[in-house]
Amino acid sequence: MKDKFEFIRLPVILVLLFFVGRIVMGLTGAPYEAANRVFSMVILQAHLAVIWAAVGKAYRKYRLWDSVSAVILIVLISQILIWTATAVSYAAGWSTFFNNPQALNQAGPVSFGAAMGIRAIGLIGNCIMGAILAVIGWLMGGLIPGNRGVALK
Repeated sequence: MKDKFEFIRLPVILVLLFFVGRIVMGLTGAPYEAANRVFSMVILQAHLAVIWAAVGKAYRKYRLWDSVSAVILIVLISQILIWTATAVSYAAGWSTFFNNPQALNQAGPVSFGAAMGIRAIGLIGNCIMGAILAVIGWLMGGLIPGNRGVALK
């Protein structure tokens, strides 16, 4: 498992940067749509799922499950950040990009319980989608040039 956490260090840093970016844009009063275009954590998860599974196959010689489990960890960390930020936003009474009705795919205000249910479904659904995209990425991993004669250090 230590190997997986070392392998996903870069994607997790990207997830954290996007998370902080969303918070900063929210604090500066940017519109939700602008922040979503620049720092969409779900779109980042999708890209990382495909790319990082392929990288795992090409450079770490990961088998399918190894790449998929690494991607699920990335998505899970991202979704836990989203879930936690949503809960904190409601508990503190703050209006953030994490409890914004658009972020919850709703037309109007959403209660705390409903929002956390939506986030729980999102956590499970995004992990499943990440796994599917990881399989696709892993299958395409052979297209990445391996380390044949290339110094990786």
